Amino acid sequence: MTVFMEYLRKKLGWCPNADAVRPVRRTSAEAGYGDAWQGKKPEPDPGPEPAGTAGGDRSGYQDNMLLILIALAWLLPVVYDREFLPILILLSAVAVYYDAQSIRAGEKFEKETLFGDIVTWQPLTWGAATLVGGIIIMAIYLFHRKEIYRANFAGEASA
Repeated sequence: MTVFMEYLRKKLGWCPNADAVRPVRRTSAEAGYGDAWQGKKPEPDPGPEPAGTAGGDRSGYQDNMLLILIALAWLLPVVYDREFLPILILLSAVAVYYDAQSIRAGEKFEKETLFGDIVTWQPLTWGAATLVGGIIIMAIYLFHRKEIYRANFAGEASA
């Protein structure tokens, strides 16, 4: 259980000594039980990863785990108590606003259309829409986040 928690902390960025947790690599010889008495041999160091690629794909996009956890926290008022609902709405709106700023939402587009393409929406629009629409707008943002990122970073914008 401790190894799982350390792995989870490393993936979320909460582990101060993230280098201590390394994935276990097994060769076909180690998978057999015949060599169990010999013990493990030290693995060669694979070397550092290129800058900016740790924890994500090579294109630079990374999922925001905090937003996903906040979206899952929306189940709490449904199951437990509704007094947390205003706190979750405000927390969600602020988190979506700052995340939209970090992926530069709507930066490459001259005109923002509210009822058109959502990749043109600015961070303030995403935050205000989440404040009004709650989990529905937040879910739309989470599902379209990669599309928004690509439109504003990769130069696919044609506004």
